[in-house]
Amino acid sequence: MNKYEMRAEAVLKKKEEYLQKREKKLNRAVTVLASAACVAVVLAVASVFRNLISPINVFVVPTDNPSATDGATEFTHEMTVAQGYNGKRIFIYAEQENYGEFRTCYVNEKDEQDPYDESNRFGVVNAEGEIVVPPQYYRAYAVGENRFVAERKNNGYTESALITSDGKVLFGFFKGYLIPINYGSEVHVLIADVTGGNGVLIRTDGSRVYDFEFDSLDIAHTTGAAGYESEELVKGIYNDKYYLINYKGETVSVFDESPKIKKPLGNGMNLTAAYRHYSGNYKTLLFGACDDSGKEVVPCEYASLFFTGDRFIGRRGDEQGLGPTDVAVIYDTEGNLVCESGSFHHISIDYGAETGIGVVLGEWDNELMVSIGGCWVIDKNGNKLSDEYDRIEKNPDGTYTAYYDKQSKTHLLDANGKIIG
Repeated sequence: MNKYEMRAEAVLKKKEEYLQKREKKLNRAVTVLASAACVAVVLAVASVFRNLISPINVFVVPTDNPSATDGATEFTHEMTVAQGYNGKRIFIYAEQENYGEFRTCYVNEKDEQDPYDESNRFGVVNAEGEIVVPPQYYRAYAVGENRFVAERKNNGYTESALITSDGKVLFGFFKGYLIPINYGSEVHVLIADVTGGNGVLIRTDGSRVYDFEFDSLDIAHTTGAAGYESEELVKGIYNDKYYLINYKGETVSVFDESPKIKKPLGNGMNLTAAYRHYSGNYKTLLFGACDDSGKEVVPCEYASLFFTGDRFIGRRGDEQGLGPTDVAVIYDTEGNLVCESGSFHHISIDYGAETGIGVVLGEWDNELMVSIGGCWVIDKNGNKLSDEYDRIEKNPDGTYTAYYDKQSKTHLLDANGKIIG
């Protein structure tokens, strides 16, 4: 798997992990190690009006050594923590991501440190430990300076809102989730993912980015060099058109069934994209290529398309990443199919390289945590140059390291797949 597929899976994983955190059970058992890793730190008791504030030292397990349980490291600064809320002690819930130095806190009926107690009510404290959002919500976290997402339960459903520390509601409670689109440490827009309904893209002041609701609105998957760029983080479907939106809420492109140039690739080639049927009733953005004269070189029917300088590597398959039903192909710049579907599930050839790696997927291996069935060093036309291996990695000097017998043995291969060590 090359860096582009790794990036694709990382983006998808980020979204999945986010949604899982929103819905996971709060009453699961907590082991000693998990408790240490979660950094649920007991804070001093204090007043919600912040009139009795005292400094304390906060301790956490070192994050660069998650297996460490026999020691703690002190923060580089002292936190001042409001002493309690409605007579209950306040605890930090470090597992929840927050903007900047804000932290999610909680109280519970037992007045105990237990981040998974069903009676927990969550709020937010600032870097000084002052309560900025009272701990009275099902979930709460910061998405900007004086911008907070608050969640509550209503008849079994999660409702979300965007609020400020003084209780002002910027975007009112609705059935569903607010998903922040992060770029570095900044949040410019959030997806209002309405349960059983449409999607709304809002700014951190609560205003809508568009005056319409999307049929679907989601975090975009980066499906390769020809897919989305790092700043293009949102995709939306509206009126049978595909909107690609950047992290600031600005429209990058709008695609329909007619191929449209997405970006120049160099050497007289351009990436094209079109919103088309993929299988059955499912539609998605598919990629192809044309030359500078507008002549189609690669049809717009691939989930990802990578340009090597004189070859196009296309992949048919799921949008979010590599799968066992995928097929990979290779075209030259004249539009000739030099490696047909069915030879490999995935092909990786670096820009300007003459050789690369062809992959055929197999059954999932729990020990190796991979589903690779075989790998070969191949030329740029898809011809196999090496023996079959369990896994192959390309080295910075152009050689390859080949693993076999469940990776207990290795060979060093030259650029043409021959064993040299």
